[in-house]
Amino acid sequence: MRISISFHYSIGSLFLLIAGLLLLQSCEKESASDVNQNKIYADYEQFYDRNTDKTTVVARFRFGGATGTLLELDSTDFVKFNGDILAYNTLYSGHVKEYAGLLPPGTFTYTNLNNNTYSNSVPSFDTISFPSTFDTLRKSQAYTLSWVGSPLAPNQNAGVFIGSWTWGQDALYYQDTDGATNIVMGTIQLNNLPLGPSVCWMDRATDKPLTQATSEGGRIRGKYRALTDTIQVAP
Repeated sequence: MRISISFHYSIGSLFLLIAGLLLLQSCEKESASDVNQNKIYADYEQFYDRNTDKTTVVARFRFGGATGTLLELDSTDFVKFNGDILAYNTLYSGHVKEYAGLLPPGTFTYTNLNNNTYSNSVPSFDTISFPSTFDTLRKSQAYTLSWVGSPLAPNQNAGVFIGSWTWGQDALYYQDTDGATNIVMGTIQLNNLPLGPSVCWMDRATDKPLTQATSEGGRIRGKYRALTDTIQVAP
C-alpha cells in the first residue's frame, strides 16, 4: 500500500483545507477503460498556494464514489483545464498541471470513452491570511483566531493546521458556518502541541457538487492557502 503526502488534497468533501495532511491512498489503481463509464466519480480542484505563488489543478477519478478505486485516464479519454491536457501524476494520484501565479477560476472538461463530455467551472474562492497579532498560543487557554478576509459565504470552509507533522503533536481546526469570521481553538487539541515554535497553515475553499457529471456525481473546489505563520506555544 502506498502512503501519499499531499499538501493540498482534501479528504472527501469534509476537509478541503488541511496543509500537508497524510492521506492513505488505496494501493489499487485501475484504468478508466476497465469500468462502467457512467459510474466514474470526478473530483476537481484548483489550488493556489501563497507560499509558492503557484496554482495547481488536479482532476481525480474514482470508480465507486468519492472513496472508490482511483482511476487513470488513457489516451482515448482525457481531462483538460482551460484547454490544457492534464497528465497523470502518481504523487497526486490524479491528473495535474501547475501554473505560475494566482489564476482566476477556470474550467475542467472531461471526455470519457463513450465520447460524452462534462464541463465544470471552478467556483469563485476568496483569499485568507493570519492576523499580525497571532503570535502566541497557550495550551491551557482557548483562542479565537479571527482571520483577515471576508466572512464565509455558502459552500465555503476554512481551517487551520498547527504542528510539525509528528503524530499526536498537532492541532487541527475547521469552520464551515455561513458568515463565520473566525475559528475557535479549544484546549483539547492545543494540549497536543509541544512547547516552543510551531508552524501554522490556513486554507480557505469553496466546494460545490458538479453541474455536469455521470450518474456517480462529483465535487469541484477552488482553494487558497495563506502564507504560513510561526507562533510560540506556551504553557
